Amino acid sequence: MNAFIGTILVAAGQSKRMGFDKIFKPFANGLCPLEICLHRILNSPLVGQIVVVVSKENFERAMEKISTLCHDKDIKIAEGGKERQDSVYQGLLALDPLWEYVMVHDSARPFIKEELISVVFQAAREVGAAVCGKPCSDTLKEVDMDGKILKTLDRSKIWTVQTPQIFKRSLLEKAYMALQNQGDIVTDDASAVERIGGTVKVVFYKGNNMKMTLQEDWDIANLLLQKEKFN
Repeated sequence: MNAFIGTILVAAGQSKRMGFDKIFKPFANGLCPLEICLHRILNSPLVGQIVVVVSKENFERAMEKISTLCHDKDIKIAEGGKERQDSVYQGLLALDPLWEYVMVHDSARPFIKEELISVVFQAAREVGAAVCGKPCSDTLKEVDMDGKILKTLDRSKIWTVQTPQIFKRSLLEKAYMALQNQGDIVTDDASAVERIGGTVKVVFYKGNNMKMTLQEDWDIANLLLQKEKFN
């Protein structure tokens, strides 16, 4: 299978809610989230290049991790920005122009697998942009600044959205140029595409794709990775 995707692996966050640098801290298996994500993304025949976006302080650490990998694909490092979207934009600028599609993934989600990349990519080829996610199972409330409930939302129409998110490159570049011009802030790349009227398809993924945000998330991920055969 030919490679179609250039990947931006976002690893420039400050991990404020975690209390430590979760991206470079090793799990019990000896590998940190950045290493695990890289191993798994490199396994995908669809991916031809990876740009790892890190903070200035972690540039050398990222280089050391990458130097230990055995692979035949191009991996670059780019310096991130103040906001997540600034980091993704820097990753876009660093990607070689030959890739028709761009995948963005958060390195705080170390359970990404080849199968997941494939199903999201197929959806992106259909409409130009796709993300993975799950229907929301919780009851959702809109509340005011004082914590008082304003209304209950219809959860049948609500999905929680994750990464990877895959886009036609021309579409994502157009969306990010609009963000740069308008000075707006978004929390994910699909939001940027939505703002310019792009269609984004959500793909249901039943597997584990948890994001590590709090200490308990790290503990759970650590236990799951000990049980899971690493590949």
